[in-house]
Amino acid sequence: MFQIERAHRIPGGKPTPGRPPRTILMKLLLSMDRDMILRRARECAPTEHQGTRLLFFPDFARQTQEKRRNFNEIKKRLALKDIKYSLLYPAKLRVIHNGTTKFFENSQQALDWMEQMGI
Repeated sequence: MFQIERAHRIPGGKPTPGRPPRTILMKLLLSMDRDMILRRARECAPTEHQGTRLLFFPDFARQTQEKRRNFNEIKKRLALKDIKYSLLYPAKLRVIHNGTTKFFENSQQALDWMEQMGI
């Protein structure tokens, strides 16, 4: 069993019918508990409660979120081409294409590679 140090909802009113429930932030006592919860959520996806799909995300610092957000358009293009990718912590894109793995520190590197490969 894991221990929650504190938990709270994001401020806002009660969601209207058809809207997803409010976000809940939890601070766990042990980081290994957080890692286990995120791993199990991925393994058991999709997770639902009373007909509502639940999503689990780690909470990153604002700077890390912005760095990761810079890869959004590239991830969409890769997904459309059925090219496997993942976003590694803190903000490194890993792409597996034609049996090789490439890593990109920023979106411009990835865009240059995609142009070179004709993707």
